[in-house]
Amino acid sequence: MKRQSNLRSIRGMATWLKIVLIAGVLCVLGVVGLVVAGGMFFSQMTSPDKIKEVASKFMVIDDPLPGGFKYTAGANIGTPFVVITPPDAKTIVTFFVDPSAAPAGTTATPETAIDGIAKGESVAAAPGGASSAAKRLTKTTRGSLQVGGQAMPYVIGHTEKATDTTDIANTFFGAVKSPTTGKIVYMMAQSADASASAAPITIEKVKVLTDAIKSFN
Repeated sequence: MKRQSNLRSIRGMATWLKIVLIAGVLCVLGVVGLVVAGGMFFSQMTSPDKIKEVASKFMVIDDPLPGGFKYTAGANIGTPFVVITPPDAKTIVTFFVDPSAAPAGTTATPETAIDGIAKGESVAAAPGGASSAAKRLTKTTRGSLQVGGQAMPYVIGHTEKATDTTDIANTFFGAVKSPTTGKIVYMMAQSADASASAAPITIEKVKVLTDAIKSFN
């Protein structure tokens, strides 16, 4: 019952907060797995073969991954997610499927999803009508890519992070719609380099992976 309650809470959150929390879960599970469990779930979550299985639930991507990228983590915790990192580990790329449905009388689209992330708006109504506060990206650049046979609207911008004192574009969000489930599939790329000389997230960096995606399931 507790797990079901947690999943309902995730579905009701603002998209931006939901994505950040999922990324946070990855970190927490990693610490718990290494320090406390070191057990089967963590092993499966970091097994490249298992991560590939999770990725195959929502996309077809080149194998091996391009540019030396590698599968870092992945699982299905009510919604499938996959984390991929480059050789220098200075970028964290997360793909995940939004488990929530569009509000009654509306249709979820990649465009509205990206608008919601860029503006910090809630996509799905929270239980009881409450809304969740969300940070907005600043200095944003909008655009669209052809990824897996469809348009992926995206936004690149700067979001403040506790360990980051730079003022560069450090976050990318892209979204497409699964032709099978109709759910929104997100791609998030975040800089993991907090140094003063950190390079910005650019569309060229993102395209190393998006060009390798053949289709979405």
